[in-house]
Amino acid sequence: MTRPSPAAALNGVQVGNICDRCNRRIRTGDKAVVYATYYNADGWVVRRMMCDCGSRTIGLPTDGADEVIVEAVYWSGWLVSVKTVDRSRP
Repeated sequence: MTRPSPAAALNGVQVGNICDRCNRRIRTGDKAVVYATYYNADGWVVRRMMCDCGSRTIGLPTDGADEVIVEAVYWSGWLVSVKTVDRSRP
C-alpha cells in the first residue's frame, strides 16, 4: 500500500494559530512550518505547528516513523499551498 503525498494530505487541514516553538501568533497569510508523522490508522497527523522560526530539517528521525516537514500558508485556520521540505523516508 502506498502512502499519500504529505503535501496533498495536509493541504486543507485545520490547525491552530499559535507557534509551538516561540508562542507567537500566526496570522492569515503568514508562512507556517509544520512537522507531521504518518500513522497507519490515521494517515498524516500534524504534531507541531510553527511560525517561520521553525526548523526545516528533521534531524534525528524516530525509529521506523515516516516524518515530514512541510511549509504552508496559514489561511484563517487552514493550511494551504503546502510544499514538502524534508522527509525521513523518500
